[in-house]
Amino acid sequence: MTEIDLLKRIRDDVPAPDPLALARARQRLFTPPPVRRRVTRGRLLVAGGLALTLAGGFLAADVVGHESSPLPGTAADASTFLANAAALVKAGPDTPIRPGQYRLVTTEVSRMYEFGPGKKYRAMVNGATNEWIPADPTTRRHPLQTQELTKVEFTTPEARAAARRLAPVLFTHPKPTLYAANCHGIIIQSSLSPEVLNRPCIPGWSLPTAEFLARQPRDPDKLLTALRNAPLLDHPPSNPLEQARVENTPPDEIAFGRIAAVLELGVAPADLRAALYQAAAKIPGIVLIDDVVTIAGKHGRAIGYERHGQRQDIIISPTDGQSIGSRWVVTQEGADLDKANLTGNARPGDLDMATSVTSRITSRAPAIK
Repeated sequence: MTEIDLLKRIRDDVPAPDPLALARARQRLFTPPPVRRRVTRGRLLVAGGLALTLAGGFLAADVVGHESSPLPGTAADASTFLANAAALVKAGPDTPIRPGQYRLVTTEVSRMYEFGPGKKYRAMVNGATNEWIPADPTTRRHPLQTQELTKVEFTTPEARAAARRLAPVLFTHPKPTLYAANCHGIIIQSSLSPEVLNRPCIPGWSLPTAEFLARQPRDPDKLLTALRNAPLLDHPPSNPLEQARVENTPPDEIAFGRIAAVLELGVAPADLRAALYQAAAKIPGIVLIDDVVTIAGKHGRAIGYERHGQRQDIIISPTDGQSIGSRWVVTQEGADLDKANLTGNARPGDLDMATSVTSRITSRAPAIK
């Protein structure tokens, strides 16, 4: 099996969505597989694609994949910013999704890819998706388009030269591919196990329908309690990896991950998005990072939560309070990253992964078989 074959195996052998990290499924759709499966992160529900030009060619550049951000601000700074963002969101009207319409969620994802002896070479690999989510997200089939490689940025000229021999897949030019996806965002393929293919579409934090979100409390304290107390998985642990996640993921990490996921999905009404910001402000240890630029070039500010040598950031536009992307930033030196399953080549400030997300309402979607 070649690396490009692995790219085409669109998550057909991974377990059901983990509500902690819904947004990260996008990366699993279109980038080469990581060196090791992450213990602290499960497979995520796919919820988007990117409205960038999917027909654009593959790019390769010699750049350093290092994100140097200002030192994070205090929890008080984060709380003030989130309060302002909540006020902005409340002031903006929502456009409802009517029967027969879709929410077209568009996402670009950039992630660290290590290759070569000892994983000594690195590149940031970009991919893109478009997902047409129907008004009723429990619908069994909907269109999802992926483009595995849209851009690659090598950390050094040596890495680019080595990739010609060690990772030639990084120089391919795959075209966008349209799939039928089920309600969990899993590509419908004949190789899917019946357990995955027939998993029921039960609304919850891993499948947040409009009705489910409408039932959630708007009081920040009650909402945070609900986020912390809901089960990490939407099914009993089916393997040691899932059991380890259940046993080792603290409630605050679950809550922050769910807040990030729901905001990126673009399905939460304005009053709930405001409450999610207010709930996030109550999570101990959150910080504020100024002047963060998404991979689509949009400027924002980010709130971050750190664990296992990485910080998860939610990027928010200061002008309208909308969530516009996310990123995972390395915060500890190599030996300290063992729990995050990164190699010792990663340095503080490096991006492990970043996303840029937009969405809009449309009455048209491509036909799927």
